[in-house]
Amino acid sequence: MSPFGQFAPETLIAGGTSEDCLTLSIWAPNNGKTDLPVLIWIYGGEFTSGGTDTPAWIPSQWIQRSQEHIVVSIQYRLNLFGFPAARGLSEQNLGILDQRAAVEWLQQNIAQFGGDPDQMVLWGQSAGAGSVDILNFAYPDDPIVQGFAADSGSVFLTVSTRSTDVAGTNFSTVADNFNCTGSAAHELACLRQVSATDLTDFLGAGGMSLTFAPFIDDKVVFNNYTARYLGGHLSSKPALFGSNLNEGTILAGGQDDAMAEAITLSGFQCPVPYSTRYRQSLGLTTYRYQYRGNFTNISPSPGLGAYHTSELPMIFGTSTIFGADTKFETAVSEKMQDLWLAFAKDPASGLQEQGWPKSTSNEFLMLASSNKTQVSALLADDTIDDECTSYYSSYLV
Repeated sequence: MSPFGQFAPETLIAGGTSEDCLTLSIWAPNNGKTDLPVLIWIYGGEFTSGGTDTPAWIPSQWIQRSQEHIVVSIQYRLNLFGFPAARGLSEQNLGILDQRAAVEWLQQNIAQFGGDPDQMVLWGQSAGAGSVDILNFAYPDDPIVQGFAADSGSVFLTVSTRSTDVAGTNFSTVADNFNCTGSAAHELACLRQVSATDLTDFLGAGGMSLTFAPFIDDKVVFNNYTARYLGGHLSSKPALFGSNLNEGTILAGGQDDAMAEAITLSGFQCPVPYSTRYRQSLGLTTYRYQYRGNFTNISPSPGLGAYHTSELPMIFGTSTIFGADTKFETAVSEKMQDLWLAFAKDPASGLQEQGWPKSTSNEFLMLASSNKTQVSALLADDTIDDECTSYYSSYLV
């Protein structure tokens, strides 16, 4: 495969975009090994932005260090192109279907790159983690992969962003702008004649207020995930869930600490125990973590703490592109790499061999203590979950 493709058409991102974006980037050791475990990476970006060549998310250093695994980054359609909610279409969640198609392709072809098609794990962050969990529920009887790893996201993260635009109002608004007003079929046929560049320019300017996100069709994306859990309608494969201590600081837009804390709790920290406890009640193998690292070289501001996405340079091994690591930072990075690799090798018990037991109702793995004295430690979950009680009712869908 070519190492990088153009970004999927989207807004809120610098760099080139293209309709020719459905590509895979595959990183594999050049050592002739076969049957290697495969981590299939799905990037985040609110389902509107993202791409495979974000420098901090390139796993070359990690692959070089381990020589024991493959990482595949998949691109998928985003925004209007991935989640159109158009009256004239029978399938609305094209971006999620792109992801599934990539997994199916890898099942048939990853052996050509030294990978084991029977040892693949889906791994995503933020909207990518939401995608991983959506796929967990969408294909319960044929997940293809052997495990699911979700950093800072789950199906409950998508509650506030899922589209219920059954009338196709946002799509029709775009159609109106390009003089494509008319029937559902006419809107679709007419907009297909508009260049992707013009559509992207509109979305990036006057169309910024329009939202295109996973659409509730009760086929790929469901209306009530609590009911899906209670009915056991999800894959039985092992899963890893976690979040960062200060997710909201970088997302609060310069607002006060209370706003940052509310974003952290409602969007990221509290959905995790909601998911893990349902999984535990079903007897499903589940692991839980919280990342607390605060490192100067990867933080735009010291006050951000363990902000949203800050764990990724640790796992990908890219923190040094921003400046030299401390010894503690290197130790944290290598520990996290080893943990995620252990999950890829054996989702059921690989982490237990690393000293990370299955999640119970009263503990989680802390990674990178804020005082920089502990690389990892098991902590009681009531130290972080007591704040979440008031949020649980918001996830009852």
